[in-house]
Amino acid sequence: MPRMEVAANVECRLDFRVRVRLLDISLSGALLAAELAVPVGSAAMLRSGVGSGAFRSDVQVRRNVELPSGVPPHGLGAVFTTMDGQSRRSLEDFLRKASQ
Repeated sequence: MPRMEVAANVECRLDFRVRVRLLDISLSGALLAAELAVPVGSAAMLRSGVGSGAFRSDVQVRRNVELPSGVPPHGLGAVFTTMDGQSRRSLEDFLRKASQ
């Protein structure tokens, strides 16, 4: 069957996974290093373990950052947009212990 053109106002979404390296983290966001470029404004879900607890948050990429050699080439400055209570507690515990 042949391909058909679609109207210009039809939008689609392509979800994919990108492995990232967590470089630093705060209560408001994180700096990530990724193998793939991710455009500013992109929304994503970040899942990780911080300390002894699980962590999950929706994030939005706010800036692209140049990183030193030796880490994946694409630096992403991301802010946390939503997270559940357990994730917030895990992050707070991790940050408290890391600052001692």
